[in-house]
Amino acid sequence: MVSVISQYLKNIKFFNRNIKLYLIATALINIGFGIFYADFNLYVLSMGMKPDFLGIILSLAPFAEGLSSIPIGFLAEKIGFKRSLIMVYIILGMAYFSQIISPNRSLIMLGSFMVGLVAGGNFIIQLPFISHFTKEDRNQAFTLTMLVYYIMYAIGGLIGGYLPAIINTVIMNETLSYRIILAVSSLFIVLGALPMWFVDEDKPDPNKKISLDPYLKGIDANTIKFAVVELFVGIGLAFIISFLNVIFVYYFHVSLEFYGTTMALLVIPTALFLFLGPAIADRIGNLRTVLISRLLATVLAYCIVMTTNPYVGAASFILFRSLFGFSQSLWFSFATSVSTRRSRMATSTWLEITFQVGMGIAALVGGRLIANESYVMLGVISAVATAICFVLTYIFFGKEHMIPWKEMRHKQIKPLAE
Repeated sequence: MVSVISQYLKNIKFFNRNIKLYLIATALINIGFGIFYADFNLYVLSMGMKPDFLGIILSLAPFAEGLSSIPIGFLAEKIGFKRSLIMVYIILGMAYFSQIISPNRSLIMLGSFMVGLVAGGNFIIQLPFISHFTKEDRNQAFTLTMLVYYIMYAIGGLIGGYLPAIINTVIMNETLSYRIILAVSSLFIVLGALPMWFVDEDKPDPNKKISLDPYLKGIDANTIKFAVVELFVGIGLAFIISFLNVIFVYYFHVSLEFYGTTMALLVIPTALFLFLGPAIADRIGNLRTVLISRLLATVLAYCIVMTTNPYVGAASFILFRSLFGFSQSLWFSFATSVSTRRSRMATSTWLEITFQVGMGIAALVGGRLIANESYVMLGVISAVATAICFVLTYIFFGKEHMIPWKEMRHKQIKPLAE
């Protein structure tokens, strides 16, 4: 494991200069994300706002992201990946800052909606950007990008977990302490645009027509199946991760530092799965690995809240989140492999849209549950949604595709006809 990571890090020097700059940008923005999501929920509650209002705030971003996913793709095709990412990082930082500069509820909600409008661009533009500036080292570039994401997000979580208490001992104002550290997180995100200024220009084809056809006419039966499953993926994940810091502080009754440490420890199994995942999938089959991961995640989702013991909850969450991330990477790979060229763009886009809709639904309902102190129900609903993911995945794809990839190659099973 260590040797594999070491080899990846050594290969960085051979990467295209533009990829190196993008990795720096990825590091900066994810430190900001890690800080922000460690503290934002607690900042809102520290101002006396109710958890159900917090749920409304948290739901606005994913709903907006679902609406903007296709337009963001259009924008990237029109002005290029570099300019699009610079715009996304600057607007994201400003939107996050607008949520914490004032206790005005309308401004906080507007900021959350703005975050959603552009946040999808970070995911949607990333894939074609890396593909554009890489050749034979593409897989390593994608893997390193994910590794940088997880490590820097964990560092941000640590900073967000420990720094508010330190600041609060000086200024003796909890809300202001959160506001200061959240402002710093916004700055990190804006700074992510800086290395992107030095990336080579990628000039889009001025004669290329932008059309909705790939997103709408490309929809086939598989696209619908993947989208339905992904809706429950979003629900199952968001009932836990959207309110995780609240669960730790108000349900487990532990410090924010404990939460930050948990987020840092999450890097270990996540990185392990990231590097060993392909070998596991190759041995037992991609889809079978996804199904096993989702079955285990179903149990772990409930284990997070089955007891108020923070160590059991933290350990369960670490395994739950790492398995979810692991299964999602294989799930996207599987979706790509069984999609036709005609449906691939539609499948990718609608996976993102329905995932965000699921996240939004979970945020709305989860806020109400927390307002009623029904923390256990967060885990129960997450477990049920994840179980539905497991069942639907098996029903939709299990009979036809649940065999090892090696056997698939021997039997020459190909993607569905175009």
